[in-house]
Amino acid sequence: MISASQITGQYSDGKTSRCTETRLYLTDEGFISLEGIDKEPVAFTSVNVSPRIGDTPRYVEFPDGAHFETPDNEGIDRIIKQASNRRWHNLVHTLESSKRWVFATLLVVILFGWSFIQFGIPYFSKEIAFMIPDEHSRLLGAGVLDSLDEHLMQASELSEARQQDLQQEFVVLLNTLGLDNIRVVFRKSDAIGANALALPDGTVVFTDGLINLAADNNEIISVMLHEIGHLHYRHSLRRVIQGFSLALFVAVIAGDVASSSTIITGLPVLLVESGYSRDMETEADTFALQYMLRHAIDPAYFSIMMQKLQVSHTSGFKQCAKRNADIQECLRKTIEAARADQSTQQEKNNIRHYFASHPLTKERMARFENAEKSNGSAQPLPSESP
Repeated sequence: MISASQITGQYSDGKTSRCTETRLYLTDEGFISLEGIDKEPVAFTSVNVSPRIGDTPRYVEFPDGAHFETPDNEGIDRIIKQASNRRWHNLVHTLESSKRWVFATLLVVILFGWSFIQFGIPYFSKEIAFMIPDEHSRLLGAGVLDSLDEHLMQASELSEARQQDLQQEFVVLLNTLGLDNIRVVFRKSDAIGANALALPDGTVVFTDGLINLAADNNEIISVMLHEIGHLHYRHSLRRVIQGFSLALFVAVIAGDVASSSTIITGLPVLLVESGYSRDMETEADTFALQYMLRHAIDPAYFSIMMQKLQVSHTSGFKQCAKRNADIQECLRKTIEAARADQSTQQEKNNIRHYFASHPLTKERMARFENAEKSNGSAQPLPSESP
């Protein structure tokens, strides 16, 4: 016996593009039948009915791949209710029709997204970074220095003698640490200024600007130890993985696949511009501080270099450096001026670019100064009498 629930729609056998106007109905025995179609009735339990989403057409999919399409959502709902009382088919429609459920769902998605970006991506990036073998991480970072040389850096203007002297210092340091997979290169960069970068392949880049700030090789060694700390904890690699993970997350949520390719092509800029997290900086600082204390290197060298890096990105120092070849004298004057008149808003804007890649805080400087005080007298800052 045929029930009163009949629905008009189009039938396709799933093998050709031909569609046939017909009517679908449900028999009292629980079978789906099609009017005028040479097809055996099919048990309702063996077909798949698409859920209701707004006013979009509904589909009844048959086991053999054929399907029936209809815009009559109410008719489909009646058949579902009559056949099996499966109200869950209308769950999506019910949820999207309720402002309360829509708001709750949106809130859950936002909280999940924020939590995943804030905690999930950093956690999984760290785990993945330490699972990647050294040779694979070197392959991942291959070509980054070439890209930096092409866009941001030029050949170093340091003398060969100065470069060799520093390389010898670094060789002794790396041998003491038992590291043979780290290399140091020197570059000139007006765009980056005084800075040092640890690349994922184990390359540490020192700019001429940073080298010229140092009055003692130990100041450079202290920065080298900090960068080795970044490599030891795979911070650069973790930042790269976080960038890829974020791009993938955005692609999944928004369908913006182009973000992934942007991250890939912009890897060098990512390494320069994106800052380390506070935890990463603390880890690298701890690595440097522990080595300096263990090998009787005054921790004050690091805090002195941090202060020099801070003032080197101010307009006062830059103007002095253009007029005066004595960089140490310019540092001394700039530090004295900063102490007499705390940094203005303009100075803060001038050093913002540096802080974007190397966050500098009073707490970090104080940590090394306190460690130094507990292990002997401090080396004087450039503005103090020797």
